[in-house]
Amino acid sequence: MYEDNAISGALEEWLQRLDRIELPIFDASALQLVRLCGNENVRVTQLSALVERDPGLTLRLLRYINALEHKRLRAEVATVQHALMMLGLTRLKALPEGIPRVEQLQPADREQLLQRFAMAYHGAYQARDWAQLRKDMEPDEVFMATLLHGLGETLLWLHAPELLREIQAQSHQGMEPEEAQYVVLGFGIDQLTGELTRRWGLPALLGDSLHPENAQNPRVLGIMLATQLSRVVREGWYNEATTRVIEQVASYIHLDFGEAATRLHRNAVEAVRESSFYGAPTAALLLLHPAEPEGAPGRSHLPGHPQPAGMEVDFCLAPQLQLLRSIQAKLASAPMEPKAAIDLTLQGMHDGIGLNRVVFAMLTPDRAQLRGRSIIGSDNDPVFSRFRVELENAPLFKRLLAKPQSVWVSGKNREVFLPLLPDDFLELTGTEDFLAMSVFVRNRPVGIFYADRHTDACALDAHAYMRFKQLALGGMRAMGRG
Repeated sequence: MYEDNAISGALEEWLQRLDRIELPIFDASALQLVRLCGNENVRVTQLSALVERDPGLTLRLLRYINALEHKRLRAEVATVQHALMMLGLTRLKALPEGIPRVEQLQPADREQLLQRFAMAYHGAYQARDWAQLRKDMEPDEVFMATLLHGLGETLLWLHAPELLREIQAQSHQGMEPEEAQYVVLGFGIDQLTGELTRRWGLPALLGDSLHPENAQNPRVLGIMLATQLSRVVREGWYNEATTRVIEQVASYIHLDFGEAATRLHRNAVEAVRESSFYGAPTAALLLLHPAEPEGAPGRSHLPGHPQPAGMEVDFCLAPQLQLLRSIQAKLASAPMEPKAAIDLTLQGMHDGIGLNRVVFAMLTPDRAQLRGRSIIGSDNDPVFSRFRVELENAPLFKRLLAKPQSVWVSGKNREVFLPLLPDDFLELTGTEDFLAMSVFVRNRPVGIFYADRHTDACALDAHAYMRFKQLALGGMRAMGRG
């Protein structure tokens, strides 16, 4: 989301610390790779199947390829097969040398890592199957991006587990996971993964999948849904949260709910068969478990992952007025490109004003839709990340775009404004209390700023509305100077 010049000092410190760090690999993977490389007739498909089952080995291969000289003279390497074809057997055989082994970890740490690897592989397996079903030209690229989607979190867990435990503790107290990451770390974990992706030359699709506004891209949406599914099924297949994700997947792959659920269950079993050496609790085993009451005690959660439905506690962001004033000053004076102005404005709304979800939605060229282009606070929700308004059915937004103006939809005026909003928009946002302001640049409408606090317990107030309008105006002026 943020430009390179917005990288915090805390994030830069972690990037430098992790630059020479490798994910552990399985000892069995290393041994089998050496054995296969001793056979001159080995097929690339055999090698790729081995490497793909080991996230650490996959990452090592991609980083090695992208560190080779003359990188600028060749196309991006976005699949394991492509990377393997660029290496001879001799170099491939030496690839695992010097990399730590999963088996060297302490038992408790090893169990946690195996759970993360199993979750990542399950999500990647699902995503590739859906990509094949949708006739994607390169399903293996989707697999790769999904497998490494949690890279930053896994590396943090290996080298600073206490920080992720603190994030988990904050989440259990009601703070949204994304907010807890900023409070504890000073940056978002997806931001860390994105910077590592850029610095290590990892596939661009992985970087794209870390930005919620890219959910408009079907390939990115598949990665988001698969990642979400792999997380929620850790609490079981037969609960409300998992059911919601399966409904979204069914729509994505154009199957009815029953057909989609059957396919997802089958994929979970196949993923376990291919990665059985993990020896970790898997999503497939949970297919045998009946539904537990929502919010049942005694369940464990990976740090930074969303709580299952029924366990949420509302958390209200505190305004950071000093930061807000600093951002307003930058918008008023510093020259910047429109994209940078938008991102800075959203940062001010989210962190400065304390608005949980903020969006810049751009007007499409045919003026028929508003589509989310930059989003903060969606917490990787694939539904909200596809923020879209069909203007034909949304008189309120059509009126907003007639001239620069704003609106605060609240309990005092819902009877007036809700009939002017389409049902799918209300379902998308899940709230009837939000702020919106049209964005005009050089006297032409280009989109809207949208913001809410997501929950009824964290109601908007007049101070937030006033600051929202002031910041939106500052953002518009900065965009006009760009």
